[in-house]
Amino acid sequence: MFRTPLIFLMLWTQMVKVESTCDTELQNGLFQDLLNMMLKIKGPSSEPSTCNCKKIVIAFTASLSATKSIGSGAVVKFDKVWTNEGKGYDPNSGIFTAPRKGFYQISATTMSPNGKYFYSYLMKNNEKNVGVYTGKGFHTGSANIVLKLKKGDRVYIKHRSNTEEIYSDSDHWSMFSGFLISE
Repeated sequence: MFRTPLIFLMLWTQMVKVESTCDTELQNGLFQDLLNMMLKIKGPSSEPSTCNCKKIVIAFTASLSATKSIGSGAVVKFDKVWTNEGKGYDPNSGIFTAPRKGFYQISATTMSPNGKYFYSYLMKNNEKNVGVYTGKGFHTGSANIVLKLKKGDRVYIKHRSNTEEIYSDSDHWSMFSGFLISE
């Protein structure tokens, strides 16, 4: 009967004892050490940044809205432009021209029509970078690459040889996109 209140009283006494033995100078010293470590990680300047820099966004995505016949060595002209921030992609030529130097993530997906193949390359300034092969009939091929581009460098998808069709429809199966990662 007296057991529960006695245990409670003993615990309460211990709590008071713990609280009464706290050293505020020790706590402040630990806090100051933690603060100093955080400032070392941050770097030598403890002043807030005053940069009013505007984040530069360069990004494009374009796709084909219908199946197209592509001639030997022709550039694929992705006609449906979804995004063209920085105005680097030209749907009339199918070419992305880098508006700024930097590292860019470039991606392309192509699809072949039923019973046919489609061979292409992801090109940079008339140089082959990676090949894209779809396989035969309603298959896709994809390429993803990070390229270091200079301002004015041109990137595009070029058909390999012969005249073939690249498949697409209102679902936009074939597409081309890229964005600036960093300068």
